Amino acid sequence: MAFLRKKGKNYYTVFKYRGQRYEISCRTSQRAVAESVRREIETQVASKTFKIKDLRQGKTKPLFDYVEEYLTYSQSSKARKTYELDKMSLERLKKAIGNVPVDAITTQQLDKFKSELSKTYSVTSVNMIVRSLRAAFQKAVVWRYIQENPMRSVEYIRVPEEEGPFLTTEDVDRLRSQTTPGLYRDFIETALYTGMRVGEICNLKWDDIDFIQMKLRVRNTETFTTKSKKERTIPLHPKLSEILVSRGQTDHVPYVFVRPDGKLVYPGTANKKFRKYCKKAGLDERFHFHTLRHTFASHLAMKGVSLYFIQKILGHQSIQTTTRIYAHLQPEPLAQAIKVLEY
Repeated sequence: MAFLRKKGKNYYTVFKYRGQRYEISCRTSQRAVAESVRREIETQVASKTFKIKDLRQGKTKPLFDYVEEYLTYSQSSKARKTYELDKMSLERLKKAIGNVPVDAITTQQLDKFKSELSKTYSVTSVNMIVRSLRAAFQKAVVWRYIQENPMRSVEYIRVPEEEGPFLTTEDVDRLRSQTTPGLYRDFIETALYTGMRVGEICNLKWDDIDFIQMKLRVRNTETFTTKSKKERTIPLHPKLSEILVSRGQTDHVPYVFVRPDGKLVYPGTANKKFRKYCKKAGLDERFHFHTLRHTFASHLAMKGVSLYFIQKILGHQSIQTTTRIYAHLQPEPLAQAIKVLEY
């Protein structure tokens, strides 16, 4: 059994091997990374693949060799789309900086690489590549090819959530007139009455709904994490309650929205269905599923609901985000609000 001890900035793994006590530097000040090193040592000792020489001296590796090793790991342990993203990201990095030693790659080089990507890729795509490379270099830390993750200080490109289009009451009526009753109609109604993101609705479970207290929870699970990584509670609108009750809970099926084949609704399919219905209703071509979230919040703001409450229901991390997008829809301008004072 190994345990960690901190000396100065770095952590050390302390353990016994063949009757001898060792105290090996993890070469990192990050507790989570040190824990990974500790677990790796325990696994190697148990499987008799442990080599003390490698741990003492560390290991250097050319980028091209590391990419090949990491992609083998990624393909065997990650989803297909994640592996494809890893492969695309690392191949572009190889072309950008060449076959340099992994431990020689600097944050400055990676920042420059990100800037070059920004010239040809969208903000979303660049951020996906940054996330992929951050994970790849973090694994290099765990495998002890490098001491610190050079991607750790490479920041994501901020994506401001600007004001988006939303459906008017008339638009909602037109949409409903062209929406086929059933699974996706109920899915859309849930977005209209809760402002939940498409992934949150896909992962909604019957256990998350309290029909007595009239509320539902948006929570994290082993297979799903909310965008803010925080859970929240949303009041259950009476009309949505009727819709969900009419769906009826199927035995042994924990999720609310399940396709006839027993699989969960896929976010991309939900968006395609929504845009199909919008086209049939002659609605704005800019509308996509996230428009339903803007619709929910915009109508609350226009009805005078506090931006603080809207923030809590939407799950925005900052009230500034909610204010920037929806404050202009509030019915009372500031000048009128001041007039309520009577002293």
